[in-house]
Amino acid sequence: MAERTVHPDLPDPQSIQSKGFTLRGAMGFVEAEYGPGSMEKVLARVEPDLRKALSGLILPSAWYPFRYQVELYEAIDRALGRGDFALCRKIGRYTAEKEASTFHKVLIKLASLKSWLKIASSMWGMYYNAGALKVEEMGDAGGTLSVSAFHPLSRAFCEDLCGWFQKTAEMSGKKGVTVTHTKCLLDGAPACLYHASWKE
Repeated sequence: MAERTVHPDLPDPQSIQSKGFTLRGAMGFVEAEYGPGSMEKVLARVEPDLRKALSGLILPSAWYPFRYQVELYEAIDRALGRGDFALCRKIGRYTAEKEASTFHKVLIKLASLKSWLKIASSMWGMYYNAGALKVEEMGDAGGTLSVSAFHPLSRAFCEDLCGWFQKTAEMSGKKGVTVTHTKCLLDGAPACLYHASWKE
């Protein structure tokens, strides 16, 4: 993970943890998109401690070092992609759909996207022990989310969230959704901003 000029008030990266859901989601993406055995190519590109963890039982509700999630994303992108983090956005799209239960998918379509994203914001703490996800604005043609008090570690995570936002908007019925990461904590901004535009 390359060093960047991050915002000075970010939490210590070593203190951030994420739930096993995030690891299982990324691994599920690899198997679904590239077939059985494809994770072996990814495991060959991670550090020994992460390789050991991923080779064992990943408990969805257990806490793991957040760097595991980011390192896994980067390894997937290097092993199976072009090294430009494009696959990380695809991971976000995949997990947005797979982690939504049938009930949630119905709710996303029935509720306004703003209402659903506010629910998702309140659930951030179920996945990460630091940071906050917030709906900054939401209109007929687009909206903006922010992530603050968090250390993304790598653009791999930021692209993953872009994909999650994009797919969530699509599941709510929005068409032609595009998401741009306009400001980043890794570049010294006070928050990561994700702006989406769409057609109703």
